[in-house]
Amino acid sequence: MLQLKTLQKNMRKHFALIGLLYLSSAGAAGITYAGKADCRVVEHARVTGHTAYWNGACSDGYASGPGALQWSKDGKPTERYEGALSKGAPEGAGISQWADGSLHEGNYRDGMLQGPAVVIFKDGKKLESNFEQDKPVGNVKFGSPGDDQYEGGWQDGPEGHGTMTFFMGGAYRGQWSKGRPVGNGEILYPNGRVLTGRFNGSFHLTAQPELPVVSNLYTIKEQSAAIGSNIRGTASGGFDVPPEKSYAQLTPEQQQLVKRDYAVLQDDDVPPYPEKGILEISRAMQSLISYKDAIGELHVNVGVDEQGLAQNVTLLKSPDSESGKLAAAMFMHLRFTPGRCAGQPCAMVVPFRFTLRYKK
Repeated sequence: MLQLKTLQKNMRKHFALIGLLYLSSAGAAGITYAGKADCRVVEHARVTGHTAYWNGACSDGYASGPGALQWSKDGKPTERYEGALSKGAPEGAGISQWADGSLHEGNYRDGMLQGPAVVIFKDGKKLESNFEQDKPVGNVKFGSPGDDQYEGGWQDGPEGHGTMTFFMGGAYRGQWSKGRPVGNGEILYPNGRVLTGRFNGSFHLTAQPELPVVSNLYTIKEQSAAIGSNIRGTASGGFDVPPEKSYAQLTPEQQQLVKRDYAVLQDDDVPPYPEKGILEISRAMQSLISYKDAIGELHVNVGVDEQGLAQNVTLLKSPDSESGKLAAAMFMHLRFTPGRCAGQPCAMVVPFRFTLRYKK
């Protein structure tokens, strides 16, 4: 399923970064040093060949005590550490910012994270865990506000028992193997229903067909033709499914495309969907362009309750603040067919992504 593949792709990216933590070797034989001869600092693998600048005290030929260590290459800053050093290596409380934009905060021993620590990645995702020699061990917390959250066993990824809570709604709680749900587990629906079963690498209890290939994207025509013409131009486009149709009017393959963002939904479950399809809100977005000259990306998540009413709008991205407020008001008045989980109505989130631009 696309949801699982996308999730695993994003998680693998972060796991690879976490793996780089293991490259520190301040306590190992063959340590290399950088910096001034009378104030050396340990050079780890990520900054090999970079220049070190230490702003702090020196003792017995090593950088020692509290201070800031800045690495640079070709005159450009790369990695920075703020905290204490002992014989040129991080020791005690400190925070390191890597060249990839991630932050690593915790207690260091022999240059490596040891004990409770937090890694915050450039995209805002956070990993909290106990570390041993730069490696997260035991249970971890992984995720970020407004995104899926994982808590549980860990071994270069979800392993053993853990819970993944999905931002779109619901959760999976159960066994994991190599980052996949494998073994006994439960789907926890937003409406409190629980589906128990044995999972085999997917959050679905039955085998899912491959998502259909979208070869032809759908468009919305203008409401009237230009003066002197009987042909209506294209107002907007790029839709995976027919924008004028409700969820019930879509083909099973098109419904599958809509459901791809909802990890917990099984074969007979239904996501919330605009009552009149995407057409109504797309028309509203065209009005926003005309009224406010709103040009750019508009990303919102709409929280929909069990009756199909919008309860909240989370504005993730908008061309400007005023356009974002107007768009949020439009979404709050949109009516939805309620989601259904295990045969009962359930509240879930509906994502909308628009690129606003003047038609050519």
